Amino acid sequence: MKNIFSLILIALSPLATIAQSIDLQEDTTTNLYDSRHGACAMADIDNDGDLDLIITGKDGNLTSDRTTLYSNDGLGNFTEITETGLSILTDGGSIAFADTDGDGDQDLLLTGRDGSPTYYAHFYLNDGSGNFTPDTTQPFEPSGGGNLDFADIDNDGDLDLFMTGLNNNNNTRFSKLYQNDGTGNFSEVTSTPFLTVGGKSSAFFDMDNDNDLDLILLGKNNNNEKKTTLYENDGAGNFSLVSNTPFENVSNGGVAAADTDNDGDIDVLINGENTIGDFCQLYLNDGTGAFNLLAGIPFIQTSAGTADFADFDNDNDMDILVTGSAGHPNFAAHIYENEGNNNFSLVDILETVYIPSTALGDIDNDDDLDAIITGISTVSGSNFKSRVYKNMLTTTSIEVTTKEVHENILLYPNPSAGIINIQADNILTLSIKIYNTIGQLVFSEDNLNPNSQIKLNQPSGMYMVIVKTNNSTSTSRLIIK
Repeated sequence: MKNIFSLILIALSPLATIAQSIDLQEDTTTNLYDSRHGACAMADIDNDGDLDLIITGKDGNLTSDRTTLYSNDGLGNFTEITETGLSILTDGGSIAFADTDGDGDQDLLLTGRDGSPTYYAHFYLNDGSGNFTPDTTQPFEPSGGGNLDFADIDNDGDLDLFMTGLNNNNNTRFSKLYQNDGTGNFSEVTSTPFLTVGGKSSAFFDMDNDNDLDLILLGKNNNNEKKTTLYENDGAGNFSLVSNTPFENVSNGGVAAADTDNDGDIDVLINGENTIGDFCQLYLNDGTGAFNLLAGIPFIQTSAGTADFADFDNDNDMDILVTGSAGHPNFAAHIYENEGNNNFSLVDILETVYIPSTALGDIDNDDDLDAIITGISTVSGSNFKSRVYKNMLTTTSIEVTTKEVHENILLYPNPSAGIINIQADNILTLSIKIYNTIGQLVFSEDNLNPNSQIKLNQPSGMYMVIVKTNNSTSTSRLIIK
C-alpha cells in the first residue's frame, strides 16, 4: 500500500497531531572536540541515512588547531574518525558540504588557517563512503573569517559557490562567485556587483518568487564600513544591486531566510553589530521582494553570533535560534517559538555562547530537529564546549475539524529516498517549492504536471513543501531518508 500524505493547510486528517512546547536537552554523554574560533557542520558523508559531524577550531588551551570528523550511529551518538584524509589543522574558517559533481555524495570545502598566518581553501571529493580525497584543481580563494554558500544560481541543476572573507593579500576582504560546469569543475565569475566584505554572513533565497536564488550579504567592507546589501538574480546567475532596502547595516553577525508567516514568500532575519551596538530584527516580505521591519518583537539584540530558522516543534512554522554577544558581559543562545500571526515567545533553554557555530538537523532519526552548538560559554573566555542538544519533542492527538484544502493532491512516498511521486485529480497545473530546515530553497518548479515524478537530490532530513494552485497555497513536511 502506498505511503501517502495529502498536502493540506492545517490538518492531515480529522485526527491530527499537535506538537508540544519546544524542549531541547543537552546530551551530556557526548565527548566532542571543544572548539574556539572554528565551525561545525553536519552531513550524511557515508550515505547510511544519518547525519555525521565535523568540528574545526582551536582547542581549549588555544595551543592546537584541529579538524575532527565524527560518524553517527543513527541514534545521535558520535564516534571520532581517526583516518579522514582531511587537513588536521583548521582555525578561523568555514565549512560547507555539497554534492558538487552530481554523484550522490557530499563533498567538502574547508577554509581557514593551518597554524600559520596563511589562509587556505581545501576542497575534498567524497567517494560515497566518507573517504575524502583532496582536489587541488579548483580556483577557490584561500580565506578566513568568511562564509561559504553552495547554491544553484543559474538554474542548470548543479551547485555553484559564493565565498566571502579575508584573503592572503594583506587580509583584504573579498566576495567571489564560482560557477559549476555540472561535473564539479568551477570557474570564477569576474563580472559581479558584490560588495567585498568580511564576516560570516550571506544567504541565498528567492526573494521575489521568480524561481531563482537572490542573495543577501552583510559585513564590513575594505573601508571598515558596516553594510547589508541585497542582490537580485535574473535567473541566469547575473546579479544586480537592489537599492533602497530597509535592512540595517551590520557586521559581525548572521543572516537567515525562511517563510516565517506561511504566506508563501521568504522573510529575512538579521543580527549583528550596527553603529549603535548589538542588533537583531525580522523583516517580512510582501511577496514582491519588498521588505518591512516587523516591529514589537522581543528578540534580544545580539552580535558575533549566528541566526537560524528551524521548525523545532514540528508545527509547520519556522522558529528562531540566535546566538552571540548580548551586550558585554552577557552571552546569548535563545530559541523563539513561532506562535503564528507574527508572534514569537522566548524559550530560554540553552547554554549561552559567544563566537559560536551552529549545526541543525535530525541526528537521532526521530523526525525532529536537534542542534549542535560550539563556542565560548563564559565571560572569561576560558570555557569552550561543543554541546549536543537533542529534541525531546512529544505530540498529542486532538480532534481537528478544519476542512482539508488539498484533499486531491498526493505526494508519496513519505518518508522518501528522494524520488517523489505527485498525483493530483481535477487540477490542471500546480507549482511546488521545497525548502530545507534553514530556509534554503532546494527545489522549485512552476507549471508542474499534476501527475509526475520529481527527484530531490538532498541529504536526509526534514523539508518544507509549499504547493500553489490557482486557488490556494498549502504547506506540509516531507522526510527524506
